[in-house]
This record gives sequence, structure tokens and C-alpha cells, in this order.
Amino acid sequence: MKINSFIDCPNFFGRRKGRRLSKSSELAIKEGKKYLIKKKDLTKMFESNNNIILEIGFGDGDNLINSARLNSNFLYIGADPFINTTAKCLNKLLLHNIQNVAIWPDDIRKIISYFPYNSISEIKLLFPDPWPKKKHQKRRLLQDEFIDIIYPIIKPKGTITIATDHDVLKKWILKKFQKYKKFEWLAESAKDWQLRPQDCFETKYEFKSILCNRKPSWFVFKKK
Repeated sequence: MKINSFIDCPNFFGRRKGRRLSKSSELAIKEGKKYLIKKKDLTKMFESNNNIILEIGFGDGDNLINSARLNSNFLYIGADPFINTTAKCLNKLLLHNIQNVAIWPDDIRKIISYFPYNSISEIKLLFPDPWPKKKHQKRRLLQDEFIDIIYPIIKPKGTITIATDHDVLKKWILKKFQKYKKFEWLAESAKDWQLRPQDCFETKYEFKSILCNRKPSWFVFKKK
């Protein structure tokens, strides 16, 4: 697959909308429009912020919002294609009046080519869909083409943090990044990948995973 087709015509699998939105969710989408990213505003956004964290697939927004509240001098960009979870996240942003978050409510591949080189301090990809069956492995976001895309937008010595509780995806992550020599795996002992990094917060998915006796792993790779 060529990189331009991977970006311009991404295949999305699954439903973007699940249950019917509640009235509060509909209201959050309406009132939370100020958080939504417009492509025409991206240049100004990147020029105005030195520390930018990109979280891909933020779910209910637990990690995104807690991170933004703790670091008010950072800009957090959240990208998630699912309408229901985006509505929940917008509701929380409005509730806490958080000002340093911008939301892209769609597939990250549709906008990432607009990001300047060396502009992102860290990318977080927490518990992406593992698509565990071999016949579905092409549906995983973490492909060679995707790593080629994100590498230039990460700052020198910037990082990508990936979490998963699925053994198939753990092996897949290591295989992909060990093949890509421009990233260094920051792990010197088992605790470095068994314990959640200090700048990440527990999410509802992680909590359920632990209850089901699935052990999350945390992989941090630094751009050389």
C-alpha cells in the first residue's frame, strides 16, 4: 500500500456511531464545536504552541482530559472517529471548562498530513483495536505506512507511547518498531513496559482489562 493512498483513502472498519445519542450527548456536540479542529486553523494552532501531545483514539477522554488539566501549558490534540465517545469527551471538556484541548472527530489519517514536521512532542495510542485475527491484521492502525507518516511530525527525541492488553498486538508492535530503526525502545527492565508511564492515566478500558486478568503492556519509543 502506498503512503498517499493510506492517508487520502483510509479504510475505516466498524461503525462510527453506536447507540442513539442521548440528549446530553447531542447538546455536548452542539456546544462543544469550539473544541473541534478546522483544517484552516491548523497553521495558527501549531505556530502558537510549542508543546503538543497527540492522542489517537481517546475513547471517553479520561487520559486526554486528566493530562490536559495537569499540564495547562501544553496543547492536547485528540483524534477519535467514534461519535458516541467523542460526545462524552466533549461533555467532560465543557464541564471542566478545559481550554488546552482540540478535537478531531474523525480518522487521524485524514488530517495528519497537515501537521508540520517536528511539531509533536509525543503521540499516545492507548489500547487500539488489536484486530487479533490474522485475516484482519491489515485493519490495524499500526502499519509500516503509518510509522512512516508519524516519524517526521514527531520532534527529535520525541516519543510515541502505545498501550495494549492483547498478546497478538504486543508482538506486532515490537516487530514493527524493531524493524523501523529510527525509533529506540525505551525499556531497560520489565517494569519499564509492565507499568503505566507517569504521564498516562488509568482509563475505563484499562480498568476493565485488569479486572478480566489481562495484563496491559506499555511501549515507549523515542525518535532518534
